[in-house]
Amino acid sequence: MGHGTHKPSFVVFELGQSGCMTLVKWFRDRKDIIFQEDILSQQVRFPRLSVFQRVQQSHGEVYGFNLRVEHLRQAQTMSNPNQFLQDLHRGGCRVIYLQRRDVLRHAIATLKADSVQSSYSPSNSPSKKPSSSSPSSRAYSSRRIAIRTQALLGRLERIDTQRTDVQAILSGIPHLSLTYEDDLIDPNVYPTTAHRLSEFLEIVPLQPAGSPVKLVHQDIADLVTNYDELSQALKRSDYAYLLKAN
Repeated sequence: MGHGTHKPSFVVFELGQSGCMTLVKWFRDRKDIIFQEDILSQQVRFPRLSVFQRVQQSHGEVYGFNLRVEHLRQAQTMSNPNQFLQDLHRGGCRVIYLQRRDVLRHAIATLKADSVQSSYSPSNSPSKKPSSSSPSSRAYSSRRIAIRTQALLGRLERIDTQRTDVQAILSGIPHLSLTYEDDLIDPNVYPTTAHRLSEFLEIVPLQPAGSPVKLVHQDIADLVTNYDELSQALKRSDYAYLLKAN
């Protein structure tokens, strides 16, 4: 893996709640891979230099990290994030893009994840808050919660905007796309996904743990406590079509 003499590295570009925690577990099961989460979620003076320093100082043979649109646009206030990723790619960093096909479930999942963070008091330092791959975060994600209708509609609009932004950010950059519903939600397809990922990164094959399981489909009503209220709000909005898909 890698371009020329550059140390092997990769970035997982995502919109949140798109399967990154599954990949994190696979990477952290490997001693030769160092993976760090949210390294650009707080503003740094020189983002590109910061990433390359982490790559070179890493004790692993391969270094990886995750990246979101808000890291680039809000935290780092980049006017041209495409150029930033182009520079990383030229420096030997390979790009993996995680996406979700089901926008409604995606919006609900990100709102539930936000609730995990907000359940911690402001006095807690960021380092004490659970990451997306922490046990407390995973446990909370399985609970039914009430979601405000305006919060859901606002999140759907935000995801639409970010999806459009992602296309511009990734324009002209070679990358591997993985879709949550096809590649990362079903443990039965993990071996195939791990094979694709390993070949793309040119690393020793990843070995995801687990055995074949039977998936149980959850209705939207199983995810929230106020489904009827949300359903009525969606029917009156531009997102009514999402109900037909669920």
